[in-house]
Amino acid sequence: MTTFKKGLRHSIQRTAFLLALFGSVVVLPGCAFFLVGSAVTTTAVVASDRRTVGEQVSDKEIALKVANEMRVNFGETANITSTSYLGVVLLTGEVFSEDISKKATALATAVPQVKTVINQLYVGPLSSFGQLASDTWLASKIRSTLIATSNIPSGAIIDVVQRGNVYLMGLVTQSEADLVNRTISQISGVKEVFPFYQIMTPEQAKALAERNKINNNLPESNPTPSGLGSAYADPSASGSPPTAGSNAATGISATPIAPAGGASPMPINPN
Repeated sequence: MTTFKKGLRHSIQRTAFLLALFGSVVVLPGCAFFLVGSAVTTTAVVASDRRTVGEQVSDKEIALKVANEMRVNFGETANITSTSYLGVVLLTGEVFSEDISKKATALATAVPQVKTVINQLYVGPLSSFGQLASDTWLASKIRSTLIATSNIPSGAIIDVVQRGNVYLMGLVTQSEADLVNRTISQISGVKEVFPFYQIMTPEQAKALAERNKINNNLPESNPTPSGLGSAYADPSASGSPPTAGSNAATGISATPIAPAGGASPMPINPN
C-alpha cells in the first residue's frame, strides 16, 4: 500500500470513527480494518439509548468478538462490519464469494450471546475510495438529519451506510419507525433503506420512558432515556431468531425483527 493511500485511509478512518460515536457506521474496505458500530462510547449517547447500559456493553462486546472472527478468518479478502443490537447481529460490507458470506454468518452465529444474524453482505469487489468517501459524507448527513428532526429518537437508532444503502436498527414504535424510514429515504444520495427494528407499542414506549425517567431522574423532555431493566428480553431465544417476549422489570415486549436475509428495501422518494 502506498504512502498516499495509507495517509488517505488514516484520515477516512478517523472521520468514520467520529461518525460511529454518534450512531452512524461506515464500511471501510481493505487493510483488514473493521469499524464496529456502537452507541456506548460517550455519556450523551448512553443516556439517549433505550437499551440499558449493561445491554449496550454486551452489544459492544458481541460486535467486537464478531469483528475479530471476521478479521482472523478472512483478512483482506473481505470487508465486514458487525453491528449488534440486543444480541441481534447485522453483517454489512463486501466479500469476494458466496462461500465467504455463508461462513461469515456461521462464525457470527457461533459467538456467545448472539441471538440471530442478519446477513446483508455484498458479494463482489471491495468499495473504492470514492465510494467510501461518498458513504462517509452520506452517513454524516443522515446522522445530522435524524438529530434535527422532531419526534425521532435519534439516540435509539443505529444507522449503517454501505454503497449508498442504509441499514437501520433500534427499539422504536411503529410510528417512529415509519418517520425514520421516510426521513432517511428523502435524503439525497440514499439508494435503499433496510429497516431491522424491534417494535414497541406506544403504551410500552411510554411505560419505558416513565420508568426510566424515575430511575434516572431525567427531565420529561428527554425523548429516549435509558434506565434499569431490559426493554427486550427473551432468554429462550439464544441461538434462534428473536421472538416477541416481555421483561418482568419493564413489562415491555418487542415484536420480531425481519429474519436473516429477509430485508425488504424501502422504496425511495424520487423527489
